[in-house]
Amino acid sequence: MLNRRSALFRPSGQAPDAAGEDAPPYRFLELLAVSASDLLQAEDLAPALDRIFGLIRSEVELDVFFHYAFDGQGLDLSAWAGITPEQVVDWQHVPLGIAICGGVAESLTPMIARDIQQSDDPRLAYARDMGLDACFCTPLLHKDVLLGTLAFGRRGRAGFSDAEIQFLQTLASYVTLAKHRIGVDQELRTRLQERERMLAERVTIERQMLELTRASALGSIAATVAHELNQPLSAAANYMAAIRLSPDSDARTRDLSGAAEQQLQRAGEIIRRIRRMVRHDDLVLETRSVATSIEEALHLVRAAAPMLLPPVTIRVAPEAQFARFDNVQIVQVLANLLRNAGQACQHHADAAILVTAERQAPAEVTIRVIDRGPGVAPAQRHVLFQPGLGNGRCDTGGGLGLGLAISHHLIEGHGGRIWAEETPGGGATFAFTIPAGQAPAA
Repeated sequence: MLNRRSALFRPSGQAPDAAGEDAPPYRFLELLAVSASDLLQAEDLAPALDRIFGLIRSEVELDVFFHYAFDGQGLDLSAWAGITPEQVVDWQHVPLGIAICGGVAESLTPMIARDIQQSDDPRLAYARDMGLDACFCTPLLHKDVLLGTLAFGRRGRAGFSDAEIQFLQTLASYVTLAKHRIGVDQELRTRLQERERMLAERVTIERQMLELTRASALGSIAATVAHELNQPLSAAANYMAAIRLSPDSDARTRDLSGAAEQQLQRAGEIIRRIRRMVRHDDLVLETRSVATSIEEALHLVRAAAPMLLPPVTIRVAPEAQFARFDNVQIVQVLANLLRNAGQACQHHADAAILVTAERQAPAEVTIRVIDRGPGVAPAQRHVLFQPGLGNGRCDTGGGLGLGLAISHHLIEGHGGRIWAEETPGGGATFAFTIPAGQAPAA
């Protein structure tokens, strides 16, 4: 309890022991109107409080003010006037229950301290150091949530009149509303900036995935065309050689057939170059965490289509935690399969996806993407991975049936296999293998 012989803390409605001459009531109303207008437009509370204090200090005979913001644990000095730089440093942070402002923040009750210089109460040490004789401090409460405190002090007069207290309390109410509004505005701007950042990141990811898909699609098509053309070109070259070497051929026929044979051989060499180009000789094979790559694929799909995937469970067996693969390409395969699974599950109430990894053979890891969608008809499984024929399953190649064909192409580049298999209880399971890897040395 405070020492009432030297100082008095009391609720703001109690009459003061001493009061000076108040400003006329209409002047208080004018000051409140100007202050409210300033606070209504303020984007930063501290400069607004500086302006308002400059407006009212002579009218209300004030010498100092200090506004503390509540950080959830204590009070941090946010705006002030009438105190020295050294005092600012010393009083930058005030714990709850300490000094006038800390006590007000703890009790959530407006209080007045008077006759401060005659007090020996330790809780008034800050106010005595300021040379104050009276101080009014109130909590800034919005819907019972503490935002901070606001205090005004004077020298030369030991108390405040009721009119002055009512004026300062009303002003503090305006400050509370302004502080809450500014906080809401700042949070809204932060969320909008975060939304814009996420949208930009999503566009970048979608562009990267589109470019990778197009490049892989072109590679897959080129490999297919090269494979299909190589045999007829070789056969045509053999026929032309037979014509050239036939004893019935005249010189003109031999010259033309020889020229045609050279062009066929040249075309064959072009095809062989194309095949070498798309054979993934540039694979970056590294021992990597299987679970991390699965999570990366999930992030890609969710970033591009946030509402597509149902709940996804990942189960990686201890012996299958690491594999040796090109992360970019395997993440693309996983993203293709996860996107297909999400599209297949869209209209199923109990939709879910399970991704597993296990080592079923010593040298390879088998990864499965299992969904509870409509499944894949057995008659379609043999054509799912052919370009243009994989449309029986929701595909990722822009309607051209290329997503699964690209995945097939990438897995083959790793020396693995990819297939669709029976799913107990319904749904679809797509599995593929990649080379096993050893855990990195600690």
